[in-house]
Order: sequence, then C-alpha cells, then structure tokens
Amino acid sequence: MIEEMKYKLNSDNSEKPSGRPQASVLIAILNYGEYIENPELIYTQRSNHLSKHSGEVSFPGGKADDSDTSLFETALRESNEEMSLKSEDVTELGKLNYLISRHKIEVNPFVATIDRPQDLKPNEEIQEIFTVPLKFLLDPANIERESIERQGSVWEVPTWNLKNQKIWGLTAMITVNFLNVCFDASIEILEG
Repeated sequence: MIEEMKYKLNSDNSEKPSGRPQASVLIAILNYGEYIENPELIYTQRSNHLSKHSGEVSFPGGKADDSDTSLFETALRESNEEMSLKSEDVTELGKLNYLISRHKIEVNPFVATIDRPQDLKPNEEIQEIFTVPLKFLLDPANIERESIERQGSVWEVPTWNLKNQKIWGLTAMITVNFLNVCFDASIEILEG
C-alpha cells in the first residue's frame, strides 16, 4: 500500500508556486504495529482561543519560515512544534497539489508515514490530537455533505464526523484529494 501511494503522489515538485504566501500541512499516516494493517491519519483540533481557525479540525502544519529549507521541512517543523512529532520517525511519501485557503495562503499537503510510536503532546495552539482510521474515511456511508462558498461559487464538500470532531472545509478538501489520488476513491466536490 505505501509503495503504491508513493508512486501516485507528485514527488517531483514540478507544480509552479502560486506566488501567494506558502504553508504546508502533514498528512501523517501511522505505519507501525497494528497500524500497518489498519492505518490511521493524525488530525488536530486548533485551540478555541486562536484568532484564526479557532476550534477547527486541521492537519498539523503552518506557514513557511525563512529558515525552512523546503516546504516539507515546514510541515515537519510545524508538526514538531504543534504536537512534538519526531521528524526522524517520519518518511516522506510525496506531495499533493496545493490548494489556496480562504485567507489566500498556498497550502501544500505532504503525505508521510509515522514509522514509530510517538508521545504526541499538543502545544498552546492545539486543543486536541486525534486519529481517524483510513477505512472510516474511505467508507462512502461515513461521508456527509456540506455547502461552502468558495471563490464566488457554492460547493458541496464532503465532511466526516467522528470522535466528536468534524472534518470539513479546506481540511476535508485536502482529505478528499488524498483519498482520490492515493486510493482512487472518486469522492466528488460538487459545484452547487
């Protein structure tokens, strides 16, 4: 499964930057012990006291820093800061095409495996760290739809509800891209 994902991902980074401020997120797949047969993805819920995206579910990540040597390094640095993820236990599989957030940020999703158990601890930006089984995300019975306005159009975007958390908005769109590219899930984002 992991080798197939690696093959399907855009690891050549040929996509041209948008010219907007850049950020990266990490789609972190637990890949050790029982997770080898039943992988789970790591999501975070941002703290309610933040001025932007408060209380929202997201992938770990954030804005690129001048000290970062690559956008993947941005995702690793932010994941370490937000939840103490050890970068030496992460294997990069590749990159998905970026999306532009509602705040006009170029968000670059990187897919990686977490190869050893972690002692994940949220920092002050993160309220909760939780995992979602890949099987749950891929099961069409678990997909709900929600209308969102984006770039002057209304879109019907998939959402998932699990563990008192709602995966929606940009995080849901990134999740859909990941599932469609890596698992041929054919989940549609419909213009309403």
